[in-house]
Amino acid sequence: MDKLLIVDDDYLVREGLRMAIDWQSVGVEVVGTAENGGEGLEKARELCPDLIIADVRMPGIDGLQMAKTLFDEGADLAVIVYSGYKDFENARRALDSGVAGFLLKPIEEGELLTRVKEVLARLHEKRKESAMLGQFITNIPLVKKQQFELLLKDGEGEEAAAEQLRLLGSCPPAAGTVIYVTSNNPSELSAFAERVLAALAPAYSVWEELSGKAVIITSAAQDEAAGRINSLLASSLKISDARFTVSACAFSGSVGAAYRKAQSLNENSVFAAVNTVITEAGNASIKKLVRDALAVIERDYNKKISVRSVAYELYTSESHLMHEFKSQLGKTFNEVLTEYRMQKAQELLIKGDMRVGEVAYAVGYNDVKYFSQVFRDYLGCTPSEFSEQRRQ
Repeated sequence: MDKLLIVDDDYLVREGLRMAIDWQSVGVEVVGTAENGGEGLEKARELCPDLIIADVRMPGIDGLQMAKTLFDEGADLAVIVYSGYKDFENARRALDSGVAGFLLKPIEEGELLTRVKEVLARLHEKRKESAMLGQFITNIPLVKKQQFELLLKDGEGEEAAAEQLRLLGSCPPAAGTVIYVTSNNPSELSAFAERVLAALAPAYSVWEELSGKAVIITSAAQDEAAGRINSLLASSLKISDARFTVSACAFSGSVGAAYRKAQSLNENSVFAAVNTVITEAGNASIKKLVRDALAVIERDYNKKISVRSVAYELYTSESHLMHEFKSQLGKTFNEVLTEYRMQKAQELLIKGDMRVGEVAYAVGYNDVKYFSQVFRDYLGCTPSEFSEQRRQ
């Protein structure tokens, strides 16, 4: 049953409304009465009624002031007020206060019950609509993710998915770049994606995290996006344990084909130590010699390797391999090897089950002191300090 609070400064009127009206016939239970607006506010906050019936004219806080205060507080209820014959000014105030009904004295039981039924019916419908809206709002993130996935499938449903995302306030740009991000620490993807969006501003971008990857669709051109994210990748080495593999592919119109290319580039990258955004042009430009050398680093980083030993294995000269690394990657062979070893060292230190000396040996350093110095130069702290920071 709906709960009713009666507020009137006249005891006889108050009790008459409580006792003489057949409230049960309209599914209403009187849960309390109050003799003025101030007490009405207290009772309303305590009893949480569905409906308040109140006199307009009361000493102190009148019925309309009480109603306005409750509405301003967000109370989910309806209010019916009554006043003297031809009280047109209070009728106007009642409408301005948001009350659901206004009656003139003397109040007839039939008219009152009819008005109560109408008011409560509107209240129930409003609550139903609010519940449906609340459920829809709760499900918006799931709906957006579903439509985003459909958008990336590059089929007949792509246009419809784009329209749904537009209605949800997340419409993808018509042209730009698809950015595909994976990480050795998936829990960091969301924060990194937000940093990417900030770096790409004022370009318009939307993104979703989908099954261990972040996919960003931005209006920024591929070269511009790659340049900004490269700067972000360089800075991330100093502030995060996570490492990110980022690929990018330009698109115009359909994003599905670009998404698949970016995914393929990401999955087939040699390793993330190079810390540059992988693009079709950039990936194709890396010569086989350098890619083979990177594969050797990935395989033998924990052993005693050098540019000379790798050059010997790949049947090329040491000077030529060094030249190709600098030309292709903008880094020396030793810089890439050190970078990869430091990433592996961080991963082992984060696990926390190995001593610093054991970690040094595991990533290819026989001299623990030298390993600690390289680690400090790379991250700005010693391995022990790094471990302590992570424990804290």
